[in-house]
Amino acid sequence: MIARKMKLVLFVSSMIFVTSCATKQKTVALGGGIGATGGAALGAIADPGKNGEYRTRNIVVGAALGGMAGLITGSVVGDKMDKARKESFEQGRKAQPSPGEMPKIKDAVVETQWVPAKRVGNRFIEGHFEYLIAEPARWEDGQ
Repeated sequence: MIARKMKLVLFVSSMIFVTSCATKQKTVALGGGIGATGGAALGAIADPGKNGEYRTRNIVVGAALGGMAGLITGSVVGDKMDKARKESFEQGRKAQPSPGEMPKIKDAVVETQWVPAKRVGNRFIEGHFEYLIAEPARWEDGQ
């Protein structure tokens, strides 16, 4: 019975560690899951009383308390992540130069040449276009 519970705890723990948080809801859920798992594990190793009569109660209480603590922690962490994400976005928007300040790019000059069909030894090469970059793209002079 204990081996089965330990396998379940290990399985749930491994599933928690391979998931990721992308939203506050996932962060809160993951925090609750980790807290409940940790609380249940601590409840399982707490004093079970005579003949293990309090073990189930300890696991349930530990899971409940750990889950609540994990939910609160996940909520706080989610809020901080959202705040940091918004601050980073605003900082990036302020740092971006306005379109009037950026220099313009002059397009590359490309020459097109037609190469007629020809025979080289026992090979036949069909006629085709070749493109030559005469001048690469570059910044326009602003002044």
